[in-house]
Amino acid sequence: MPALTTSASVPFPGTPVEDELVERSERSEGPLRVLLVEPESEQSHQLVLSLSGHDVDITVCVDGAEALLRVGMMRPDTLVTSATPPEVDLETLVRVTRRATDIPILIGVGPGDSQRAMRALAAGATACVNRPYRIPELAALLRGSLPGPDGGPDGTVSSTALRSGALELDALGHRLFVDGNPVNLALREFGIMDFLLRHSGRVVSREELWTEVWHKPLPPVNNTIAVHIRRLRHKLGDSEAQPRFIHTVRGIGYRLDTANGS
Repeated sequence: MPALTTSASVPFPGTPVEDELVERSERSEGPLRVLLVEPESEQSHQLVLSLSGHDVDITVCVDGAEALLRVGMMRPDTLVTSATPPEVDLETLVRVTRRATDIPILIGVGPGDSQRAMRALAAGATACVNRPYRIPELAALLRGSLPGPDGGPDGTVSSTALRSGALELDALGHRLFVDGNPVNLALREFGIMDFLLRHSGRVVSREELWTEVWHKPLPPVNNTIAVHIRRLRHKLGDSEAQPRFIHTVRGIGYRLDTANGS
């Protein structure tokens, strides 16, 4: 079972990136060492239990100040933090961590965290992941985020981009490109595009979209998805009357078609 630990106050030592890269390239076996910043004890406890079968060793910190101490002391493989860590704000936590180490930094985001997440990514965070965490998604991202000597977990260069026609979605960089041009998306818009691209060519129901992106049952009367789709179309240079990418299937949902979008 992964270790659930607490920390004592210790000086924050420097962590030269060169030494860290040597250490991580030499450590080819053993559990993945994850430093988790999670103020909610119930959620951190459940996460430790749920990841117990995924070869992950978790050290839990209750706030950002504690995490900064632990980063230098334990030299983790990955930092996972909520978007609202106590004591130290998210952007500062990312910037200070990034000055000391190049480890992947994953941000757990929920409703209302879009702007914090974007600032954290600009400060050097690696990727965003939905919070409350979904164990299969988080476990896969954790294992895929630890680079080997040549960049990938097995020494190969891995790709985290989804490409279809004129669209390319960079999951780790939280970016979308249309015809090679970057498009700035809010957190929910990014989630919708990610789901549509993964199911490109088939009709996706409104219920599927809502469950995947909002993680709760779709209310009987709700136009939130339609509003987000309208904003997405505007950013993509698309239109409902003559869609290039997102097609409305009346009474069912939406279909992403990139065959004519190139």
